[in-house]
Amino acid sequence: MWEKQKLASIYSALEDYSKQKHAHKANNSLLTSQAIDRNEPNLPLDPRQWSREDVARWIHHVSTSHHLPTVHLDRFAMNGKALCLMSMDMFVSRVPLGGKLLYKDFQLKLSRALYS
Repeated sequence: MWEKQKLASIYSALEDYSKQKHAHKANNSLLTSQAIDRNEPNLPLDPRQWSREDVARWIHHVSTSHHLPTVHLDRFAMNGKALCLMSMDMFVSRVPLGGKLLYKDFQLKLSRALYS
């Protein structure tokens, strides 16, 4: 009986530790995303209104904040409307290491503009 109580106590302690660890990770992730958002360049909220220069600033920001390899901006010599027409494969073909992240970030911004 005593061993069962001891094991239950150990399991409970491990469960509490695991919950604290996950809560800490989630909190750090939220703080990191908020810090990244604060440092974003001042761009129009609707990506469809971005100029070529806005696109270049956005790509530079995302690539530096996520430590991506250097992105050749000449591969994105287009405005926001043109980016809207690009598929994930088109982003990945231009930026093999980071194209998926760029695509998802862009789609998130576009969704916020369309549905907010």
